[in-house]
Amino acid sequence: MYGSSRTRWIAWVGLALLVAAGMRAATTNAAFGVAVARGWAGYVVRPNSGSFDGVHGRWIQPRAVCNRPGSAAAFWIGLGGARRYSRALEQVGTSVDCSDRAQPSYSAWYQLWPARAVDLPVAVRPGDVLDAAVTVDGAAVTITLRNVSTGAAFTQTIVMWEPESDSAEWIVEAPAMCFATCTLLPLATFRSVTFTDTTATLTAYTSMIADPRWTRSRFTMGVPAGRALATPSSLLDGGSSFKVVRSRF
Repeated sequence: MYGSSRTRWIAWVGLALLVAAGMRAATTNAAFGVAVARGWAGYVVRPNSGSFDGVHGRWIQPRAVCNRPGSAAAFWIGLGGARRYSRALEQVGTSVDCSDRAQPSYSAWYQLWPARAVDLPVAVRPGDVLDAAVTVDGAAVTITLRNVSTGAAFTQTIVMWEPESDSAEWIVEAPAMCFATCTLLPLATFRSVTFTDTTATLTAYTSMIADPRWTRSRFTMGVPAGRALATPSSLLDGGSSFKVVRSRF
């Protein structure tokens, strides 16, 4: 889920269920699972024991083409939220929203779910390099987002009721609009996005997605017809980065 200045989206409740369902349906081995989920694509890691203290990632904001009015895409990192009965998620990222006139707008935000998303005073444009981190220390959650291209940055520590940190995520999302029920929005069109410098921290130990101390899963964004909307690559650069490619139909 994520928030933007245009409206508020809530999607992770359903996505947590999809993670669990996807893992059951996927072809997996002991160390690595591949699954298809509606609404998002990327990597999730879980520590073999304990909980994470932090997650970090960097990406270049993709330029979106609004082929469909009302479409959207979010790019974020986070902690928690990946279990079937997850009740919390701490995330920070950027998004692109397409207006009813098919005009894109870009924004930055964070969300400590189940609280509402909060827009950040960090301007985002296509081609900007974003550097993001989330850390958890007891009930204190620190959110950091820096636009490397412009120098603008945001850091804030918030006290949160029972944050979760038993997973870390690097995600491309097609959000859902939720009122009485949730409706998945069309995924905005973009070429690709690459997450780099992807690390998770457990106590004083920081390492990349490919570290054998984590159990990792890769998720492709699919639709009921069986088509892949967005597909993450295998891990690159020794296990510290990956690319998500948007399919075109």
